Amino acid sequence: MRYGISILGILVVLLLAWLASSNRKVVKFKPIIMMIAIQIILSVLLLNTEFGFNIIMGISTIFSTLLEYANEGVSFVFGGMANAGEAPFFLTVLLPIIFISVLIGILQHLEILPFLMKGIGWLLSKVTMCTF
Repeated sequence: MRYGISILGILVVLLLAWLASSNRKVVKFKPIIMMIAIQIILSVLLLNTEFGFNIIMGISTIFSTLLEYANEGVSFVFGGMANAGEAPFFLTVLLPIIFISVLIGILQHLEILPFLMKGIGWLLSKVTMCTF
């Protein structure tokens, strides 16, 4: 029962997607099943092994560092107002979001983000044996 609701949820979403499809006869189920299997394998590896724990901690450290940089920038621009326990919502939440958005925009402009997305897409197309 622990995983039953999750599996049922996945099946319901897949059924709804299939029902909403304009051409149900050309839906290929093999790539869908392969991607779900890859997702399950990755989740087991990342959540149940020390290797996965280290990967997640590394990614967490990177984002924590980025948010620390954002907070330093807010502190520099707005002085002590951001550090006084009850800083406005704008300073504590929205400015770090703007910082991350600008960082993503820079990665997009330098064509680093499209390169990564093409690489991930290429890898997934090879794994699932699909061409788009």
